[in-house]
Amino acid sequence: MINRDYILRLAEAIGRELSFILKLRRRDNDEEVLIYIDDVLLRTVGMTSRFLNSLSDEMLVKALSPIDRLNVEAALWIASLLQEEAAIYTARGNSSEGYYRSVKALALYLAASQQEPLEEAPFFQERILNLLQTLADYELPDSVKQQLFAYYERIGHYGKAEDIFFELLEHGKTIALLEQGRAFYQRLQAKNPADLAAGNLNEMEVAEGLAQVEKLL
Repeated sequence: MINRDYILRLAEAIGRELSFILKLRRRDNDEEVLIYIDDVLLRTVGMTSRFLNSLSDEMLVKALSPIDRLNVEAALWIASLLQEEAAIYTARGNSSEGYYRSVKALALYLAASQQEPLEEAPFFQERILNLLQTLADYELPDSVKQQLFAYYERIGHYGKAEDIFFELLEHGKTIALLEQGRAFYQRLQAKNPADLAAGNLNEMEVAEGLAQVEKLL
């Protein structure tokens, strides 16, 4: 695991680049900004925006995991810069390009959070929250919802995790997904009532959720 101090230093380095990008955007020359973002991508991860956006979310994560372990630093640089591209395309009225870049960025943030304590870096937490707000009116791919399900549980937002779980169930009640749900509720049963309440669930809701999953299984 990369240590917390490194995550914070990385957040600071990315934040400096994003501050400069914001200054460029104030010149109202989007093409200049997109070229600069491409230059930063080449400098930091050795890949262009065009190449990164040609890959599916799953393929991009795999490309950044050459030894079955995500290159977290590269993932966070790419996520942050694609998020900036998304904002530019959305502002220009190209919501489709904005959506796809936002989803890729979210998938990378969530993948990185599985390995490193991004919740301890307010910078990345705010970036993730902004993406979730941006995508609130859109349907997310199931692969991203799976990541979001795990992410919400990890940061203690149990009610939101449950909501995502039931959204996934609507798309297909597979044995694997139901087993995930059962394990989720069993983990919640070990939490104390105060922790559950902080995560917007209570013991009765956990018991009801587990019973529902058991019935489906």
